[in-house]
Amino acid sequence: MALTGVNVYVFFFRDDTAVRKLMSTGKLLSKEKTRVLEESIPTAASPMPPAPAAASAAGKVVQGAALPAAVTAQNQAPATGAERSVEGKFGPSDVLGTVLVREGLGGVAGPVIRALSRLVDPKLIRPGDGYAVFFDDEGAAQTFEYIPSPVLRYVVAPRPDGTWFAKKQEKAIEVRATEAAGLIESSLYESVQKAGESSALVSLLVELFAWDLNFYIDTHPGDHWKVVVEKQFLGGQFYKYGHLLAAEYGGRAGTYRAFYWNPSGARGTGHYYDERGQAVAKAMLKTPLRYVRISSKFDLKRFHPILHRTKAHLGVDYAAPVGTPVWAPMTGRVTEAQMKSGSGNTVVLLHPNGLSTRYYHLARFAKGLKVGQTVQQKEVIGYVGTTGLSTGPHLHFSVTKNGGFIDPTKLQIVREAPVSDRQAYLAAVRPRLTAMKALPPTVAKND
Repeated sequence: MALTGVNVYVFFFRDDTAVRKLMSTGKLLSKEKTRVLEESIPTAASPMPPAPAAASAAGKVVQGAALPAAVTAQNQAPATGAERSVEGKFGPSDVLGTVLVREGLGGVAGPVIRALSRLVDPKLIRPGDGYAVFFDDEGAAQTFEYIPSPVLRYVVAPRPDGTWFAKKQEKAIEVRATEAAGLIESSLYESVQKAGESSALVSLLVELFAWDLNFYIDTHPGDHWKVVVEKQFLGGQFYKYGHLLAAEYGGRAGTYRAFYWNPSGARGTGHYYDERGQAVAKAMLKTPLRYVRISSKFDLKRFHPILHRTKAHLGVDYAAPVGTPVWAPMTGRVTEAQMKSGSGNTVVLLHPNGLSTRYYHLARFAKGLKVGQTVQQKEVIGYVGTTGLSTGPHLHFSVTKNGGFIDPTKLQIVREAPVSDRQAYLAAVRPRLTAMKALPPTVAKND
C-alpha cells in the first residue's frame, strides 16, 4: 500500500514527473523542432549555406582546391572552381567501381570506367595506387584522376555534352648519368649505402649478375663494385634509378662486367653484354634463389637424415631463410603446383629442350601461380620453407633432361646470342669501360 501511494504521487501529483506535465513538455518540444526545421529551409532572402565537405573512408578531403589544368578547353567547359577534392589510395580489395561509388561518383561510374579503359586496363590497378576526385562548387564531379605513380596520371573528365573522356599526363623527368663505386667490408648492401646510394641499386646489381654470382656466398671483404647508372629526377629531386649503363663486380669469385646496349632506342629492346660483346644473360640462371649454403649435394647414395636409410638425392638442397623468393631459372610452363606428403609444397616447370625443374619444401606458392601458366626467367614462383620431409628451411632443386635426373651444378648452360653489330657496340661502350676502370672504388659522383 505504501509503494502504491508513492507511485500515485509521482505519476499524478508531482510537477516534474506527472504524466500530464510530460505530455505538455513533449508537445512543446515538437513545436520547437518544427520551428527549427522551418528556419533551416533557405528562402530567396536567406541562401543555402555551403555544405561541409565530408571525408571519405579511404581518402582525405582538401577544401578549396582549384581544378587541375587537366584538359583542354575544347574538351571541357570552363569550370568556376572546385569546392573540394578527395585524395586516397586503392585498398587491397578495392576495384575502380567500388572507389567511384564510395567517393560519390556512383551515378557516373559506368562512363568513367569506359573512358579510362580506353587508355589503361582497370584490372591492372594495384593496391597503393593513388586517385583524386575534384568537385565543383555545386558538388558535381568535375574530374577523376587515377595516379599509378608520381610521374603518371590518367585524368577522366566530362565534356559539355555530358560524355566522359580520358587523358594521359606525364611529368617531365630529368635523366643524369651517375658514377658510383664502393668496397665491400661486410655486405654489398652496406657498401652501397656508404656510397650514398639507395638500396634499390643493390637489387639492380644482384639481378644483373644473377647468372654468374650468388651474392649470398660470392661476396667477400675486399671485393669492389662500380657502376655508371641513370638517375631520374622529378622536380629536382631524385625519383628512381634508370638503366645500369655500365657495371662491374670484382673480387675472389672473379671480375664481371656488363654494358647496356640499345641501338634502336625502342623501349624494352635493350640488352646487356660484356666488354667482348658476349651476352650477360644465359638460357638458365646459375641458381634459382639467393641461398646461404648448399646443405646437400646431388648424391645417388646419400643417407637420408629422416628416413635413416640410403636413398638417392636427385637434386641440390640450398639452405636459405624461410620466405626467400625462389625464381624460375628460365622460361617455362607450370605443370604441377600442389602439396605432397614428402616434398611438401611442390612446383614443377617444363622448359624447352626436354628440361624440367622441380622445387620442393616451399613455404607457399607465388600469388596466382597455377598449373598451365607460363612463367618468365627470374619470375618468383614460390618462397623457401620447410614443408614435407624436411629438417630445416631449404629449397630442394632438381633438374631432369628427357625424363632422367641430372646434377644441376653440372648442367651446361649456354649464353644468349651475342651482340649483332660487334664493331658498333665496342665503339659505343669503350668510353664507358675506360671511365669505369678509372673510377676509384670508394668514389660516388654525378656527371
